[in-house]
Amino acid sequence: MPERAMRWLGRAGLPISIRPQLSPQWSNCHCLSILFRLNVFPVRGLILQAIDRTQRQLIEQLAPITESELIPLETALGRFLAEDVYAEQDVPASDISLFDGYALSAPSAYGSSRQVAGVTYAGDAPAVLPEGDFVWRIFTGAPLPDGANAIIAQESVTSSDGQVVTLHESMSVGAGVRPKGADSRHGQRVLCAGTRLDAAELGLLASIGCAQILVVRKPRVAFFTTGNELVAPGEPLEPGKIYNSNHIILVSALTRLGVEMVDLGVLPDEASAIRTALLAAAKHVDLVLTSGGVSVGDADLVRQVVSEIGTIESWRVFLKPGKPFAFGRIGSVPFIGLPGNPVSTFVTFFLFVRPALRALAGGDPQIDRPPLNLPLAQDWVSGDRPEFIRVRRERAASGETRLQPFGDQNSGLLSSIAWADGVALIPADRTLMCGDMVDYFPFEGWYL
Repeated sequence: MPERAMRWLGRAGLPISIRPQLSPQWSNCHCLSILFRLNVFPVRGLILQAIDRTQRQLIEQLAPITESELIPLETALGRFLAEDVYAEQDVPASDISLFDGYALSAPSAYGSSRQVAGVTYAGDAPAVLPEGDFVWRIFTGAPLPDGANAIIAQESVTSSDGQVVTLHESMSVGAGVRPKGADSRHGQRVLCAGTRLDAAELGLLASIGCAQILVVRKPRVAFFTTGNELVAPGEPLEPGKIYNSNHIILVSALTRLGVEMVDLGVLPDEASAIRTALLAAAKHVDLVLTSGGVSVGDADLVRQVVSEIGTIESWRVFLKPGKPFAFGRIGSVPFIGLPGNPVSTFVTFFLFVRPALRALAGGDPQIDRPPLNLPLAQDWVSGDRPEFIRVRRERAASGETRLQPFGDQNSGLLSSIAWADGVALIPADRTLMCGDMVDYFPFEGWYL
């Protein structure tokens, strides 16, 4: 029994004589079930801590990829930087105008008149503003003329002939100007190694002139699903068979996360076939991923085979859906075994596989947005494990956004995932009333 779990149970008032009798395999997560029933701690925090702890235990098994490659910026979406990036020039390269107007030398007085000495458009070279009562016509993004230090908006002047303007605003130094180097300075670190490159980051890199970028090699992931009952979509469905939905779930999720896939297809429930596939896969990849075969049934052979040819560090997580979740090693290669039920596969993939892949690529695995706190749209009675229930945001007549749970939370129902737009975290052994606040995790946040 871990020391931390013992402290939890002690604080909850569990008799000391009972604690040593608890299974050491329960770990911290299993002790939470006792705490939930005693209702003595902030439950949300403990659940999220338990999930975070499982993530950390898994990530500790991983060695970040050290190989890198230089690729064009246009192909770098979703990749992770292999090194810090520094600006090689100021951006912008000179003071520029924030809007259409007139460049002048401030301070200037309200009601004064000045002669227009010239015009500059975006892309032109900087001009020179003559000394005296002159202004320079300028447009958004154009460089300020030498001698100018402020921009007055064209709406703040009047002119009868376009040659002389009257100022209807007093101007101070720097007004209407984006200074040289406001976005980035020469020598400034603009992005750190491990940053995932999305549209904003790629735009920033383009703005400092990067045409190519050094990124971490894509993680190589070998994966397969198991089950004698599985049939590929499009094939005749014989009695007792089901279509293999987990395969496309994994392919789609891995594609979204930008990994290099080694697709081993579907394997029968045969120890020899599973052993051969696992040993072969572990020679060439950074992670071996499976779906199915990690529970306690006679046909759940993946966990058994991995235990024989490698090690299993953990094979349960105190969570619904997703209790039969395993991770360990095959030689030096990390292994993750997902449950066979489709919803469990979906949830555990994004809770545990996704941060593991980020860690492999050198990124921050703990990058999730904080959950939203929203009210339930109906009463809810939870079971004996904390649960991520499938929900959808709906607008009540009052205008309030509420979470409507899917009617049947069976972990085999993919219709619940397709219908939902997120999951809500429900503590174990609780009766929640309509309007009670729960943590909501939108699916769009799971693809970061």
